[in-house]
Amino acid sequence: MRALAYRASLTVINIFFPPLAVAMLCGWEWDCMLNCVLFLLAVIPSHVHGFYISCTYFHRRKKVKKGRWPGGPKSLIHSDNVINGGASDAEAARLWRKENGLEEKHDWRSRHNGVKRIDSQHL
Repeated sequence: MRALAYRASLTVINIFFPPLAVAMLCGWEWDCMLNCVLFLLAVIPSHVHGFYISCTYFHRRKKVKKGRWPGGPKSLIHSDNVINGGASDAEAARLWRKENGLEEKHDWRSRHNGVKRIDSQHL
């Protein structure tokens, strides 16, 4: 329920002032500055860019919650928070390894001799 309220509030903010919604998702980085310039030049492109960023963020956030890799880079989005769906870079890298079958698995013997084993069927 809280996630739905957060998404609805971001949508309302994006309708009235898109740079603030983008700043809430991306911080005051390149994406927000681009949205500010779009807002000053023409309001409609700023709204489109703001909704593009928020839709991408929530779609990727849903993937991360399901334990899947959020995806690679997208055009016109440079924020790691949006690209990773709110996950850290380390968590996104772990999900990528898991999805591609490169996740390390530990044997019960690995605790005794300190050796990690990689599952050979995925190599």
